[in-house]
Formats: sequence, C-alpha cells, structure tokens
Amino acid sequence: AAAPVPGAADAAYNEYYPALSSDDAFIAFNRIPQGQSAYDQPKAEVFVIPSAGGEATRLAANDPIACGGAKSPGVTNSWPKWAPEAVQVGDSTYYWLTFSSKRGGGVPQLYMTAMVVKGGQITTYPALYLWNQPSTEANHTPAWDVFKIPQPPPQ
Repeated sequence: AAAPVPGAADAAYNEYYPALSSDDAFIAFNRIPQGQSAYDQPKAEVFVIPSAGGEATRLAANDPIACGGAKSPGVTNSWPKWAPEAVQVGDSTYYWLTFSSKRGGGVPQLYMTAMVVKGGQITTYPALYLWNQPSTEANHTPAWDVFKIPQPPPQ
C-alpha cells in the first residue's frame, strides 16, 4: 500500500516527481511551497531522502554559480533522475543525478551532480552543465545507460 515517506511528506510543501536510486536506497524529488502549481515552477528545488524516510537533504546543485547572477529558488530545478548504477568504493557509495534547470536562461537544460554517502552522512556537490545538448531546445529528462567497453585486442 502507498504511504507517505517520513521526511518527504510535509504539509507545508508540495513534493513531487520522485525517482528511486538504482539501489533503492534513496529517493530524489522536487519540493515547492504548498499551494503553488508544480508545472514549470521557478521555485522548484531537488531534494534527496533515504527510502525508509529521514531528513530530506537539499542538493547543493540547486544553486547556480555565483557569478551567473541567478539564485535558487528561482531557476526551475526539476525532474531528477538517477544514474543506472551506484558505485561502492570502500565505505563510500557514489551516486550521480541529472536534473533540468533554467539557470542559464529561459530554456530548461540538463545538469549533473554527484552525491556521496559515507557512514550514513550524505554529501552533495555543485552541478555540471551537460554541454552536448542543443542550447535552444528544452531538455527535461536524460537518457542514462551503462556501457561496457571491452579491452582492445592485443597488438
């Protein structure tokens, strides 16, 4: 049965567009103040929370670079999607997320960010612009895939 996730079911907010991480450990979602339309919402920001519930973490990637002049909320950060694999190295797990944002102007573009979990502590990082997309076309959702590239044959 469907049930609210503790920490992502606050009556003061509208929380939407959930996405489960590849290992089902986390949920990424959008959050805006309650009573506002979720469609093309400039105040939208991306948060993550453990799937079992807990405290929602606001991604550092919501904030555009300072020299650009744009601020979040206000740049329509939306549609979070996880990479198809989380990578465990030692006691840390590395995750990648993409999302769309209008921080560069009026057209949504895709950005990517990292999240690292070590000892239950979540650390998020600023976003990188994905340069290989048409700057005049609206982009909302990434196409993730995992490529296994074989070693070249011996010479």
